[in-house]
Amino acid sequence: MAPDQNPFAPPESEPELADAFKPAVTTKKSHSLGWIATRWLVVCAVSAVPSFYLGTEVSKGQFAAMTLGILIFAAIYIFLDCKTSGLPFRQNRLCVITLRMVYVTRMVITVIFPIAMFVDLICGLTSVACTETIFGSRAIQTFPGALFTTLLQGVMLNLVLAIYGLLVIGLVMLFAPLFRNGSVPSHAPRD
Repeated sequence: MAPDQNPFAPPESEPELADAFKPAVTTKKSHSLGWIATRWLVVCAVSAVPSFYLGTEVSKGQFAAMTLGILIFAAIYIFLDCKTSGLPFRQNRLCVITLRMVYVTRMVITVIFPIAMFVDLICGLTSVACTETIFGSRAIQTFPGALFTTLLQGVMLNLVLAIYGLLVIGLVMLFAPLFRNGSVPSHAPRD
């Protein structure tokens, strides 16, 4: 033992990562474009129901503009999913768990209408106020104004989802060591 080394320090070894932080084994073939497109179209359509419901009254029936805004977000998700699905960070179990939890939770909350309505209402009112401030009080009732408002609300809702995703990552990182190797670790001393 070197004289400047602490005799009570644990032996040096490489820290073992919990299974949740290890890259997933990628032996599966990636999903087809059709499957990815269907998944994101369903996620975006289900998630947009509260906003669409609230927006029809405010925009005086600008269905086409709101639908186009939803399709733009679906196209962005499809593009990003296709471009990043093979990257190492997307193969990481932590990322996979987080993305699934965030979007499944968003869709479940949408089905439980009042909860989703509150989040969508706050983001919707903020985006309507921004549109009216920038383009005038009647802009929301035009196609470009309704499209801008839909896109702005989508950006706000995605920011909310990103913040929620950070909370999910924190919880997964906190509890992942408890489930290492499929069992709860014991606190018994090692030999």
